[in-house]
Amino acid sequence: MSETLVSICCLTYNHEQYIRECIEGFLIQKTDFLFEIIIHDDASTDNTSSIIREYEARYPEIIKPIYQSENQWSKGISPSLNFVWPRARGKYIALCEGDDYWIDKYKLSKQVDFIEKNPEFGMTYSMAYIFENGKLTSKKTGANIIGSNLFLRNTIPTLTVMFRKELLIDYLKFINPADKDWTIGDYPLWLWIKCNSKIHFQPEITSVYRILRNSLSNKGSRLDFSLKSYEISKFFLEKFDVNNKRKILKNRRLFLLLLSFKHEPKRTLNFLRFYFSR
Repeated sequence: MSETLVSICCLTYNHEQYIRECIEGFLIQKTDFLFEIIIHDDASTDNTSSIIREYEARYPEIIKPIYQSENQWSKGISPSLNFVWPRARGKYIALCEGDDYWIDKYKLSKQVDFIEKNPEFGMTYSMAYIFENGKLTSKKTGANIIGSNLFLRNTIPTLTVMFRKELLIDYLKFINPADKDWTIGDYPLWLWIKCNSKIHFQPEITSVYRILRNSLSNKGSRLDFSLKSYEISKFFLEKFDVNNKRKILKNRRLFLLLLSFKHEPKRTLNFLRFYFSR
């Protein structure tokens, strides 16, 4: 097989401590097909780009970097939408950010094998260990999706997924996320795939998810992050025929109310009104 089958898409910014481990996790993959590694460095101010250039020189046929001179994310420009995904040549796309890494050398092979044999599935994902406070823990992230649970909570670790590029192309065409105020880039894509295909859960640990203080999910208010997730879920529930959509939205509003009571009690009254006004 001479054509690239999988495009590994990696976003990185100031990850000099982690990017080697990330790239090595890609390079250890044992496959009987070709894959490419598209690494987008968003104008890192540390040595991240130098490390990427080192690997690019050693693996020029595999590693396809994008080096920015100005930080795109800070300008409100999505690196994935504008730079990375348009360059992906593979039939399938796998994701992993520069501070996470893969530990299963057969991750891609197992995922390609499943999705090639099961055309009704548009995406497959697995589980990951959690690395936090400077050490690898026994805690895990990633759980099976039962029914409409994905509309209640995102249990899909981004670093473990692989999906069909054709579904991404349709998502960009019909949903046009660039026009949406969605700072959570992966969750709406998962919901699109859920509404238009099937998602497979592989109950194996293939990766390591690193929790950093400056990660997107740790920035700002956890309550605001959950509120944005609610709005994304609501968008897809209203757009597609999903069972029990009113119950799902009510449960999500209840979760927001409880979250406000626990973390930001000064906002609880507003969320109490929000819960009963819908």
